[in-house]
Amino acid sequence: MENFKIKLYNNTLRTIALSVLSIVGLSSCDSWLDVTDPDIVTPDNLNNEAGIATLRAGSLADFAIGMSGSAAGHGATTGLVVMNGLMSDEYEYSGTFPTRREADTRILQNTNGDIDRIFGNLHRGRALAEATIDLIDVFGGFEDVRSEMESLVGYVYLSFAESFCSGVTFSKADSSGELIFGDPLTTAEMFQAAADWFDLAKTSATASSDLDYLARVGKARALLGLGQIASAATEVSGVPDDFVYNIEHSENSLRQQNGIVIMTSTRRQFSIADGKGGNGLNYRSSNDPRTPWEDRVEFGQDDITSYYNQLKYPDPSAPLVLASGIEARLIEAEALAAAGDDSDTGVEGIHNELRATMMLPPDDLEGMSVDQLLDYHFAERAFWLYSTGHRHGDLRRLVREYGRTVADVFPSGTYFKGGTYDTNVTFFVPQSEANNPNYVGCLDTNP
Repeated sequence: MENFKIKLYNNTLRTIALSVLSIVGLSSCDSWLDVTDPDIVTPDNLNNEAGIATLRAGSLADFAIGMSGSAAGHGATTGLVVMNGLMSDEYEYSGTFPTRREADTRILQNTNGDIDRIFGNLHRGRALAEATIDLIDVFGGFEDVRSEMESLVGYVYLSFAESFCSGVTFSKADSSGELIFGDPLTTAEMFQAAADWFDLAKTSATASSDLDYLARVGKARALLGLGQIASAATEVSGVPDDFVYNIEHSENSLRQQNGIVIMTSTRRQFSIADGKGGNGLNYRSSNDPRTPWEDRVEFGQDDITSYYNQLKYPDPSAPLVLASGIEARLIEAEALAAAGDDSDTGVEGIHNELRATMMLPPDDLEGMSVDQLLDYHFAERAFWLYSTGHRHGDLRRLVREYGRTVADVFPSGTYFKGGTYDTNVTFFVPQSEANNPNYVGCLDTNP
């Protein structure tokens, strides 16, 4: 169970009301000194159809903070996207917080406060999504909301599978409010659980709707994690190119702001990388329109590191793309690359059609080996999906499914602030989870 979040998992209406009250309160004020009416959300407010909308909003809010972070909290709140960017080759750390430097060097501890908060926020989002589904079971209807919440649960499982070591637990309360402590899941079990939730979401969604596409892209991503590459491509074959599902942000409150912007443009703690650790891609020097940046001609928050600011997220209200038609095409391209199809109707054709949308010149992939096609594909995928929480999992998949070594794909060698990069490639299950009697830490830290 996730330390102080134990009460959140008790799905009695009173506990859910208290949880949502904290969400509504923080969404409407920026200080604990502000007064919030304690009757905004009560058990009676939730024990009706209107409560479904309240729980849904709370779930989406906590999931957004888990992924993007926010401007709320002491020094803002870090999300999974930027920490994934440090673990991979997207960002270099230009701040002073040791917990974030741990991610940049991959020398991590299970007491890392940033990881603990991300872990908790993702589980909060999952718990409220499951509570929303439970309430829909009581009142019926709301199938689109059910589908969206089932997909959200799937994306939480997916996020843990891609970023954390095996051994994450998923606890839940039964109908009487008794807590059922989750057992540690392996990486493969987390990917499979995600796929199962996305299947539920597809069943609940209207066919060929945005929620159906959301579930299909999510399931395909889970299938990639399971090494079922061809099946993943089949799953997204009907997803249109222009489909987009965003994690929304706004400037209505600090809690709702996009934390990626706060940690980069505002606080100068995450600088867009270029050739990080020898293996990293040239996100700056390529001058690629998919990774826009600016030289701020100043140091980062540490007053040592030259700071280069990302411009993909221009302001605190900028949304984060969770799933898209572009990702669907990239999944299809991966299957073709793995099959060695270098034709103009294969992986080359897909990538050149995508590149044309950004006025990028076509590439000629004819005669490339499978390994070369995969190298090209994963580089293109990295530019398309820059700073969206994909790259860390992609590098792990290159090791796990395609036989690369950690030293081949992750930043390696001398760390630019001294020392060396570690060989670890996963976030650890936080020590705070130890109050779950099933807690074992990491079952393994394999890619």
